[in-house]
Amino acid sequence: MGKTAIEIIAENIELPDSYYEIAKSRYEDLGDFLCTDSNISVFEPKVFPQGSFRLGTAIKPLNGNSAYDLDLTCRLEKGFDSRNSSQKELKDITGKAIDDYIQRRGIKEGKEEKRRCWRINYQGNINFHMDIVPGIPLNDKKFLVESMKASGMDESLSGKLADFAYNITDNKTDNYNHITQNWPISNPEGYAQWFESRMRLGVDFVAINKAHYEELPFFKRKTILQRSVQILKRHRDIMFQKNDDVKPVSIIITTLAARAYQGERELDISIFNILTKMEEMLNNKGYGPRVPNPTKPEEDFADKWKEDPQLEKNFYMWIIQAKADLCNIKDASSLNAVFDKVHNSFGLILNENMFEEDAININKAPIKNNRIEVAKLPKPHMK
Repeated sequence: MGKTAIEIIAENIELPDSYYEIAKSRYEDLGDFLCTDSNISVFEPKVFPQGSFRLGTAIKPLNGNSAYDLDLTCRLEKGFDSRNSSQKELKDITGKAIDDYIQRRGIKEGKEEKRRCWRINYQGNINFHMDIVPGIPLNDKKFLVESMKASGMDESLSGKLADFAYNITDNKTDNYNHITQNWPISNPEGYAQWFESRMRLGVDFVAINKAHYEELPFFKRKTILQRSVQILKRHRDIMFQKNDDVKPVSIIITTLAARAYQGERELDISIFNILTKMEEMLNNKGYGPRVPNPTKPEEDFADKWKEDPQLEKNFYMWIIQAKADLCNIKDASSLNAVFDKVHNSFGLILNENMFEEDAININKAPIKNNRIEVAKLPKPHMK
C-alpha cells in the first residue's frame, strides 16, 4: 500500500538525520571544552540537549536560511550550591566559560544574554542558535514526586522523572542576585522521559526488536507520536507565519498531543484523534493550570493565556483550521487537489512521483477552502 499524503508531509518536514548529528557534535564539543579546559571544569559540568532536538520533533524552518534552535543545559554537578551562591553567580561563571569557548573556537559573534540562558550564534552551512541554560542539582525532590502523584501519575514514574529535576537561573526573579535556596526548577530530561512513555504506547515490540529500539537516538525512532507533533507544529507555523508571536507555542502542542495520544499505529488516524481530543486535555475546571507541566504539575505552560486571552482564542482557531485542512487533504478526490491543499496548509510542493501509481488516477474534483484568516490577529501585550 502506498504512502498517504499525510505520511509524505511528515517525511518532507522533518530534519535530515545529519542535522541532528551536527547538532550533537556541536554540543558535545562544548561539553568537552567545559569539562577539560574551562574555569568551571572543577564543578564537573554536564551538557545535554532539551526541547525539540531532544524529543526528536524538530522540523525544518519555513525560511531555509533561518537558524535552528538547539536548547541545552549546562549543569554543574559538584561544588556549586545554592546555599552559598546566587543565581547570578552561576550565570556569570558559566558565561565566562562560554566566552572562553567562543574565543577558542573562533566564533565570530559573542554570546547573547537571555532571561534563563546564554546564546551562541553559529554561522555556517547550517545555522544554529545554541541556548545554554546554567543549572545545578536540586537538593530536595520529594515534593515533585508528591505533586506528580497527586496529578494522577504512577508512583514509579513520578520518582523516576523527579530524579532529573534541577535548579536553573532566571534573571527576572526577585532573588536573582541573592543567596537563597528558592531557585527556579526545570526538568527537561524528565519531560523527555515522560514524552517517551507516551511514544511507547504505539510501538509494536512484536514487530520491532525492543533492544534495538532502545539503542536508537530519539530522532531515529520516528514514532507515530513524534511525527504527529511535527505535522501539527508545521501546520501552526504556516497558519501563523505572519503573526509568529501569537501562535500556539510548541510546548503546549507537544504536551496536549502526548496526553491525547492513545497508541494509534497509523499516522492518519493518530493525527485526527489527537486533534479531536486536544481540547479535552485542557484543564477547564476554572482553577489550576490550564496545561500543567507533567513533571511539575503546578506549572502552567499556558500561563500567558491569562495575560492575553487572544492567545487562547488563537489556539482554538488553530485546532479548527488544522482539522479542516487535514480532512480536505485526506478526503481529496484528485492529486491536484491534494497538491494545492498541502501547499496552502503546509508550504510544501508535492508531485506525482511521491505517490504510488494507484493514487495518480484519482478523479479530479474541487477542494473546499475553509481557511480562517489570521493576518490581522492582534499582537500580544508586551510585558
